[in-house]
Amino acid sequence: MTASSRSARVVVARLSAVLFGIVTGATGLLPPRIRYGYVHRLTRGVLRTTLPAVRADGPDTATAVATHVTRPGTLSCVLAVDALDTGGIGSVVEVLATRLPARGITPTVVCFGEGIRVQRLRGLGIDVRPVSDLASARAVFDELRPHVIQLHSAPSFLEVAASTSQVPLVVVLHNTEIHFSRARWQRVAELLWRSEFSIAVSDLVRSFHLEHLPGVLHSRVVVVPNAAPGQPAPDQHRRQASREILETALDCRFNDDVIFLCLARYDAQKNIAGTVASFLACVSAGVPAQLVVAGEPSDWVEFHRSDAIRRASRSADRVHFLAASDPPTLLAGADAFLLNSFFEGWPVAATEAWTTGLPLVLSDVGGARELVERDPGRSILISNATGEASGVTDTRVERARRRARHQSNSPELGDAIRSVVGTVRRERVESPASQPAADGVAVMISEHAQVLRDAAQRRPPRGTTRPGRLSDGEMKGTVTT
Repeated sequence: MTASSRSARVVVARLSAVLFGIVTGATGLLPPRIRYGYVHRLTRGVLRTTLPAVRADGPDTATAVATHVTRPGTLSCVLAVDALDTGGIGSVVEVLATRLPARGITPTVVCFGEGIRVQRLRGLGIDVRPVSDLASARAVFDELRPHVIQLHSAPSFLEVAASTSQVPLVVVLHNTEIHFSRARWQRVAELLWRSEFSIAVSDLVRSFHLEHLPGVLHSRVVVVPNAAPGQPAPDQHRRQASREILETALDCRFNDDVIFLCLARYDAQKNIAGTVASFLACVSAGVPAQLVVAGEPSDWVEFHRSDAIRRASRSADRVHFLAASDPPTLLAGADAFLLNSFFEGWPVAATEAWTTGLPLVLSDVGGARELVERDPGRSILISNATGEASGVTDTRVERARRRARHQSNSPELGDAIRSVVGTVRRERVESPASQPAADGVAVMISEHAQVLRDAAQRRPPRGTTRPGRLSDGEMKGTVTT
């Protein structure tokens, strides 16, 4: 490619980045229900393209670490959830479904629709019941008659079916829900009022919800940190093989560069455009690092804006995009993990990266502080691009998205990248990274099991008055969003 041709492509890419930035700003002015319900569907149809992907190069690791369920436990539980193949919530539900039987609890997964994870769970002997509406959900609950129901960001019809079933409920709070309206928070409060307990997956998620809920509900929210099954740190042969697989899929060469991996959807929440811009600003100064982003595009404008920012840089060949790919292969081929999200409940992908021994660079979101504290000598926490993590709002996220090329935490992210590059290069010479002692799954399962048993027995005792709606006085102090 000639110098003039290259310059022309850079100009076109910069114009594309500006255009998609304008679209981002315009759609950010719309209510979230319009953005996610209509705009994303429209842009998917117009902008969808094919991305390379890395498939599993060995046996299914999720299956290998799971327990095949053959005998019923003494307590039956329904794990109610949305589509299982979307985001980290499906991973958490899969871990619960495959590990609770060892604690004497027989789970049934009730979810919206079929999918890869549904088939995998069925292959392990887990009862999975896809439902599509209120009638089908009520029919399943009536048939199963479980001792307890645990809700995991379930669709509204599943929440209604569960809350009217007379079965004890446990509600799991998975995220800092910045898009909820006051009416939606009212429904959350009513759901928790009908529940025995609620589990927040991180301290930040608990504090965020307490800001939006009446004080009468605060004592019912407990914290059980998320966990992910640990994978052994890859040996040199496995690492080299995985890097070659990545290079082939991406048609690139890593050489001796330090490879940062970002496992995340191309979505407003994950801040891919801002991450790419900040990473390129760092490596353009000569830092020997490359970035691989892998995930499903739920927002095609976010993907194309990120790609345009990449192509507009003289260091474009240092950032690579994949579709959703095999996590073990990607983690084995990477040197470090990077996630610069605006908000999270507890990032499961980052947890998986930690279990393989990778240093982490994480923005200040739910679970990030806890994960970095597990490896403080190698992992780094940077500030959230929206400001204070506990005060993130939809408005602040959209403001930070508009400033993707100049986000407030960009210099901090650059410093973190340089620091981790130095750490990785020293470890290559001195010794391999140490493997964390435990992945935390046993603790997570034990605490979930205890909460489920307590809920099934309706402990601790509750008062006899349970109104259909919380009064205005009880809702006093709830934050309007």
